[in-house]
Amino acid sequence: MLVSIKHVLVLGAVLLSGCVSYSQHELTAVGTWPPAAQTTEQKPSAFVRTTAMYQVNGGPANAAAGAPAAAWETVVADAYRQSGRFARVSTDKVESDLYAEATLYNNEQFSMASAIITGATFFVIPSTAKNTFTLETVFKDKDGKELGRIRKSESVRTWMQLLLIVAIPFQADTRDVVQQLARSTLDEAVQRKLL
Repeated sequence: MLVSIKHVLVLGAVLLSGCVSYSQHELTAVGTWPPAAQTTEQKPSAFVRTTAMYQVNGGPANAAAGAPAAAWETVVADAYRQSGRFARVSTDKVESDLYAEATLYNNEQFSMASAIITGATFFVIPSTAKNTFTLETVFKDKDGKELGRIRKSESVRTWMQLLLIVAIPFQADTRDVVQQLARSTLDEAVQRKLL
């Protein structure tokens, strides 16, 4: 009977453990979206290439793959489409008036010792991690001449602890963070007349 109670307690701890992520709101909010309308009648076409990179504790950046990287690429391209500044936005390499090469860095910072202690105590002792998302975009004209660079960053803090399962519906979605970065980049590009 005592063994069964122990198994139920361990299972309960595992099922009730969770994590919650929230944005640090370091990025200045975009005033109006979409940006002001294009004054010229003919809108340019754009090619947008997004590369996702993943780092751990400031180490070497490796190419990120899988569903999150694909979702981030889609979010960046959608921001360009929703801006209303372009006649066509393509993620396939086609001849365009503007080339935007966006590199998204996800630098995850955490203490390995804290993570091990949290796992070993079944999330009774909490730990935290910080993901800093940095979107660096290089704008080039149709001849390949660089028009300008824009770099934007935002951080997401994640807490891992027992009983945080109730906070999961309120988690920050990294796609929203990437969307904010892309919109802020486009807003600055319009202000600097790079588009």
